Amino acid sequence: MDKRFKPLSPAEAIEARRALADELAADPAMPIPTVIRKIRGALRLTIAEYAKLCGVSARTLQDIEREQSSPTLATTEKLLRPMGMVVSAVPKRR
Repeated sequence: MDKRFKPLSPAEAIEARRALADELAADPAMPIPTVIRKIRGALRLTIAEYAKLCGVSARTLQDIEREQSSPTLATTEKLLRPMGMVVSAVPKRR
């Protein structure tokens, strides 16, 4: 866990995850890098910790969050798994 944050109680952690799920559901067309950043922030993990949890390299995660590279579908699935999310298609806004 990122040492810059005071640890959350289990109830606070659940509430933070619910709030994040609601925020992400409200904007299903949110770009993947933004979603990943928000998930990692809600879980209060560093890039290295989240990358290890997901099974990707820290450099890959860093590049994705900075929008310097596009993740493959397999990598995106790995990065969304901690929140119980999956990749899906959403109609483009007009």
